Amino acid sequence: MGVPPLLTFAVVVYGLGDGNLGIGCNENLNSTCIVVYRARATVFASLTIIILLHAFEMKDTRKSLFKMNLLANRTLFYSVVGGGVALFPTIYIPGLNEVLFKMMGISWEWGLCAASVGFYLVGTEGYKACKRRFWKSEQV
Repeated sequence: MGVPPLLTFAVVVYGLGDGNLGIGCNENLNSTCIVVYRARATVFASLTIIILLHAFEMKDTRKSLFKMNLLANRTLFYSVVGGGVALFPTIYIPGLNEVLFKMMGISWEWGLCAASVGFYLVGTEGYKACKRRFWKSEQV
C-alpha cells in the first residue's frame, strides 16, 4: 500500500523538480518548496484513496471488489465517500493546504495518483484471484 505513493513522491520531486527538496519547507512556503508541496499532496491523495479502497477490499478476503455489494454496509460506504470528498478541500483550499498541511494543489499529478491506485488494485485483486484459485477455503 505504501510503495505506489512513495513512487509518486519520487516521480514528482525527481522528475519535475530535479531532486530539489527545498529549504525550510516545514516552517514556511518559499519558492524552493513548491515541488515538495505538490509531491506531498500527490502522496496524500494516493495514499488516502488507497486506504479508502482498502476498507472495501477487506470486506471479503477472497471476493473481488468489483463483485461485492458495496452498499450492503451503508456506514462503511458513506465513510469512504466522505473520506474521498474530504480529500479535495484538504488539497485545494488556500491557507488550509499550504499553512496547515504543507501541501499545494495538484494538476497532472492526479495521473500519478490514478496509476498508484491502479497498481494497488492490480496487486490486491491478483492476490485475491490467487487465493480463490490455489488456496481453497476450508469448509467447517
